[in-house]
Amino acid sequence: MTYASHPPLRGSEKRPTYVGLNDDDMALVKALGFTPKRYPAETVIVSQGEASDRVFIVESGWGCISHELAGGQRQILDFALRGDIVLPQSYPGSALETFVAQTELLVLVASTKTFTLAAMKSPDLFSLILETLVRRGAVIAQHLTNVGRRSALARTAHLFLELRARLERIGSVTRNSYECPLTQYDLADALGLTPIHVNRMLRELRERKLLEFRQGHVRVLDQPGLTKFAGFEHEYIES
Repeated sequence: MTYASHPPLRGSEKRPTYVGLNDDDMALVKALGFTPKRYPAETVIVSQGEASDRVFIVESGWGCISHELAGGQRQILDFALRGDIVLPQSYPGSALETFVAQTELLVLVASTKTFTLAAMKSPDLFSLILETLVRRGAVIAQHLTNVGRRSALARTAHLFLELRARLERIGSVTRNSYECPLTQYDLADALGLTPIHVNRMLRELRERKLLEFRQGHVRVLDQPGLTKFAGFEHEYIES
C-alpha cells in the first residue's frame, strides 16, 4: 500500500482517487484488464493458505490484512484504505495473509501478471509498487514496536494518529476528525490487547482530553499532546 509525496492538504482540497496515479496511468490500468469489483462488508477476499495470484487497488472503503492463528485468533497487520495497492504476501502456492473487506469495499483487481505488465508500461505505477513495499515495511515495524515496547495507552494513541495521517493524505480528515469503522474487537486484534483493555484505553484517552472515539467517529482533541504522548512521527507514512 502506498502514498506518493504530496504537499499537505489545505482546506477542502481533495486527493485524486488513486494517490500518485494520473488519468493516463488509470486508463492504462483499466485497459490492461483490471476488473472493478465490489465486496460487501466482512467478505473474506483472500484467505490465508489458499492459492492467490491477485493484486488489488482500493477505490473506496476499508480493508483489513491479518495473520490468522489457531483457535480463531488473529493479528491485524495493516488496514487498506482508498488509494492503497494491496499485494497480499504469499509463498509459492498459498497466501500468507487474510484480506477482508472491513466495510463495503470497491477495488480494481487483476492477476499479478497483469499488474506487472501495467507497471512495466507506467513509471508512476512502478514507483508506487516500490513505495508500497517500503511503506508496508515501515508500518509493520511501527506495529511491532507498538506490541513489543509501547504501553497499551501509547500504542492505542499511536494507531489512531497513524490512521489520521493516512486518511489526511486522501482528504478524509475534517477539522481533526475522521470516520473509523473499527470495532473494539478490531482494535484489540491490531493492538495485541483484549477488547476490555481497549475500552479502558479509549476511556483514559477521553478523560485526558486527548482523543474521543464514539460511534465510528474519531476526534483528536489535542493533536500536539497526543503526538508527544504516543511518540508519533509521521514521516514513515509519507515515505
